[in-house]
Amino acid sequence: MKYGLEIISKTGEDTSVVAVDAQGEHGEEGLALVYSFDGAEYALCISQEAMTQERRGEVNIFTEFRAGRTTVCRVSDGTGYGAFNVRCEKLEVSFNGGDCVAVCAFSGGDGAERTTITVTARALG
Repeated sequence: MKYGLEIISKTGEDTSVVAVDAQGEHGEEGLALVYSFDGAEYALCISQEAMTQERRGEVNIFTEFRAGRTTVCRVSDGTGYGAFNVRCEKLEVSFNGGDCVAVCAFSGGDGAERTTITVTARALG
């Protein structure tokens, strides 16, 4: 199914907005979306318990967010590999039919500023 996807990311005074069409599937486990942005392919999976985002391109990134937990963000670029901790402070998810709104607040690395991501996915038919 086709979705309209908007991702708003706020860190301190900086805000970025991504608005794209995505292909997705909503099931008992949650919502799985695939989309392209800025030359890379993304997979975004959202459930009540977790949100994962995977980026595939020149730089590959995999991050999992779980409320109240620290996870590891993995990054590779074909010549090297890195990882850093991500502390998810909040993950709130609501589903309304095939639509989904998720709010995730996290910080990554040592002393990193808090980032809040709001994901809105609307089924387009």
